[in-house]
Amino acid sequence: MIGKRDLLVLLVGAAALFVYYGIAQAFPWGASTATNFSATSGDTYVLSAGGLHEAPPETWTSAAFDRDFVGRSSTLATDQSFSWIFSVPRDGYDLRRYFAFHAITQIAAAALLLAVLRLLGALPRCRRLLVVGCLGIGAAVSSYGAMSNWLGMPLCHGIGEGANLAVSWLLAATIMDRLLVPSLGACAPS
Repeated sequence: MIGKRDLLVLLVGAAALFVYYGIAQAFPWGASTATNFSATSGDTYVLSAGGLHEAPPETWTSAAFDRDFVGRSSTLATDQSFSWIFSVPRDGYDLRRYFAFHAITQIAAAALLLAVLRLLGALPRCRRLLVVGCLGIGAAVSSYGAMSNWLGMPLCHGIGEGANLAVSWLLAATIMDRLLVPSLGACAPS
């Protein structure tokens, strides 16, 4: 059963993860570095992201593109490139929904970090955090390595996002661990 202290620790950990990922968008591999194309000037997300490259209608998209690609995971091959395409219906692109889902995923990640910290409670703090760091690096290599390999994610972006994952987990776990066991030093056994 989760107590009030655990709930507080979980929420603080989730907030740390959420805030870190918000800040990380400004890093050299974050969303702020994407090249944004739009065939419509009414795209508030693209306009807010900056650096908009407006293209005449049907330069990059067409009714056939929307019909065949929206709402699906797709690939597109040309003579010069191979692309994975993930697209959503325009009316479904709601930043509030994305932020809400991101908050839920960070709460889930914080819950898993809390479980790991509780399971490793007999170890000294430095070892608990070392295990979390190793788990973060493993998750990063497994997920972003696969995306760089199979989906063609640029290596710089994959390494950067992988570093974001490992660092954010370690940061959140450090904060959470200090809230769980505030009186111990870095390598004192609990």
